[in-house]
Amino acid sequence: MEKQQNYQIDYKYENTTDDIIELWFSEPRDNSTQKNISLQANMEPKEMTKHEYVNNIWYFELHPKEKLEINIRYFGGKKEIGHLEPISEDERNFFLRSTELIPVNKQLQEEAQRIVGGTETDINKAKKLYRYVVDNYKYTTRFNERGIFHFQNRKKGDCGEFGALYCSLCRALGIPARMLYGTWSLKKFSPHAWCEIYIDGQGWIPVDPSTGRLKFFYHPLLNLSVSIYYGVFSNKDKYFGEHEGKRFAFSIEPERLLTPAYQEDPNYTNNAIKQCFAQRDMAWGYESLNGKAPFLQPIYVRIHDQISKTPYKLLFGDWKGKPLQPVKNSTYKLKLISYNIAFILIYISIFNEIFIKNEWLLKLLPVTFSFLILLGSVLSIIRKEGNMIIYVLAVVFLFSFLGYFERV
Repeated sequence: MEKQQNYQIDYKYENTTDDIIELWFSEPRDNSTQKNISLQANMEPKEMTKHEYVNNIWYFELHPKEKLEINIRYFGGKKEIGHLEPISEDERNFFLRSTELIPVNKQLQEEAQRIVGGTETDINKAKKLYRYVVDNYKYTTRFNERGIFHFQNRKKGDCGEFGALYCSLCRALGIPARMLYGTWSLKKFSPHAWCEIYIDGQGWIPVDPSTGRLKFFYHPLLNLSVSIYYGVFSNKDKYFGEHEGKRFAFSIEPERLLTPAYQEDPNYTNNAIKQCFAQRDMAWGYESLNGKAPFLQPIYVRIHDQISKTPYKLLFGDWKGKPLQPVKNSTYKLKLISYNIAFILIYISIFNEIFIKNEWLLKLLPVTFSFLILLGSVLSIIRKEGNMIIYVLAVVFLFSFLGYFERV
């Protein structure tokens, strides 16, 4: 019996140029943490390309001012205990292959073997590789070139870089691995990328090395933010084998071949957003990787108009996720409102103590933001999004709130 859908993601893309835009959309598919997917689009694709192991791709042509709207509903959760998806030898080989963005070569095979040493089972080898990547690489979104070799040299990168290196190391040891490109399900436009590995007898299991890196003492503000917004685990070792269940994968694997063929335009605008993929500068939305999309999140586009600026909405579109249950949706919104107002009041309180020194505000602000943070923390715990950071906040501001009344 299929479980009832509990999340909704509304995807929108509008052609704001004066010419046709070609758009390739990745049709999401089931995996061990997302099931019962249904899609409703406001238009039919002109063409569909099917694939046995990764996502089908829908092809659209959007005229100026035309909008594509796709409603996605699904059941999301943590990996099901005992869930097993046996794969064929062809599928195994597909997710062991070497590609430009997930390469496998002798150097990587030697490095992976050095990391795992005499470890025998695939699951323990994969754990050692996870531990190695998490411990030796730093998370950042500030870099100019993509590719695992640049990542290895810099020792820092974003979720896509963490995932690609981890997949390469796993494949180098004969462990099938794949990249997932998606989003957190609770917030507007919050893209993310992670991995899945295949273990005989266990099926595909999620692994998220970049979130596993976000420990409080490395990234205190970022870790606090993702704890509040997404309910991430405080024990980051849990990101080997599961995730918090509040995310959705749009697509599997980078370098997706685009059909109809992607016709590149060398005369693109000078202000096009460029990124370096596989040692090649590529203008996103005007060029491809030898006819392939670097990744689909959930789209890749071909822009025909020579516009002066290419905003992210024109390259990726926009989306918004929410829980389908009214109580969960309302408690999530109340939680975010409580935290956001509380942090604003904390900044005002600090400013007041240093510069204004208004006695009325000195008394009112601390009790107000203490109550709001306490409320947000309680809601987090009730929603099962609590972790050690949330628990500490709850205890600290509970004593602060109670202490105010003792002073009064």
